[in-house]
Amino acid sequence: MKGEHATYHLVVRGELDERYGYLFEGMEMQRTHGTTVLIGSVRDQAKLHGLIERIEELGLELLSVQQIATSQPGSGHERDEA
Repeated sequence: MKGEHATYHLVVRGELDERYGYLFEGMEMQRTHGTTVLIGSVRDQAKLHGLIERIEELGLELLSVQQIATSQPGSGHERDEA
């Protein structure tokens, strides 16, 4: 995945409140039907594994991980990381 960003959906059991938002490095949180979907751009596999480890450290149940799209840097389709 070198040189490209990918957009992922990570689904965890439970409807997390906004206090968890900062722990997931700017990922968008959508709560619905007893789950929370974390959506956002992931720059590489190391960041993806870090997000998964954080979910485990918090004692949350990870239900699914899905890659939605990829984009090359400079294509205008990646999210800026602040």
